[in-house]
Amino acid sequence: MGNRWRVPASTMAMMLAACSSNGVASDGPRGDGNGDGKGQSDGGGRAGCGSAKPDDTNTGVPVGVALTEVDGDVDVKVDGTVIDGQDIHGFLIIEASHVTVSRSVVRATATTATTAAIRVKSGTDIVITDSEVAIGTPSVDVDGISASNASITRVNVHGGVDGMKLGDNAVVQCSYVHDMVSFASDPNQHGGATHNDAIQILGGANIEVTGNQLVSAKSQNSAIQVTQDFGLVTNLRIAGNWADGGGCTFNFAHKGGAALTVTTRANRFGRNSFFGCPILKSTQTTLDSTGDVFDDDGTPVPVQTHD
Repeated sequence: MGNRWRVPASTMAMMLAACSSNGVASDGPRGDGNGDGKGQSDGGGRAGCGSAKPDDTNTGVPVGVALTEVDGDVDVKVDGTVIDGQDIHGFLIIEASHVTVSRSVVRATATTATTAAIRVKSGTDIVITDSEVAIGTPSVDVDGISASNASITRVNVHGGVDGMKLGDNAVVQCSYVHDMVSFASDPNQHGGATHNDAIQILGGANIEVTGNQLVSAKSQNSAIQVTQDFGLVTNLRIAGNWADGGGCTFNFAHKGGAALTVTTRANRFGRNSFFGCPILKSTQTTLDSTGDVFDDDGTPVPVQTHD
């Protein structure tokens, strides 16, 4: 499996072909990955990401899907549950295996407990596709998604402090994480300002982040932040993403462990990081990087190294 990540930036579209649609009804053509911007229809399937940057038009609930409003939290405890076409005005908590969430919106509610709009508490084989996390009442305690043992595809996430917190066996692809909400005082940061990340990883093995658009404000922390506060991070692969913002857009720290290894391939960076810093790695982080470039001109991005 490792060899497939050893590709130059020019093959990014081929890598992203894995993000193509599973045939859910929608409003538009599927990108065909040939770079001509025309795409091709799959007989009713929506756009995956193909060679297209994920955004509001090709992530989230497809246009035309009728949603059933659910007032309150949904706690899934039965294996094999399918949630489709729901507008959940509360939290979605998953405590079961083989659960599918599709074409749904999760809005969360006001809370003082540290949590996420979609929280995978337990279970394996969790699939979340073509859905949106749209937090209606942001707070310092609410992230967008917290998940392990889950595949997350074409999901539009906004309104949390962190867009996603990922753990073991998490795959995120073709998704759009943006517009995190900052707070001047956060008890989780000892009263300091929130440290907003599009994706935060605090521990876990076998994590893939592929073909997403991840955007932090320049005043926020990062598009991807990795530390090892909750355990070692191993077999982490980050490829074919569009990323921008933060103090440093990707921030890889061995904190919590003696060392850290991260593999990156063909990521494309904006120039809106506060410190002019697309990638920062700590002194004990080994970065296996190929084809990471600025999006505007294709030039290789610099890597800063310090603790």
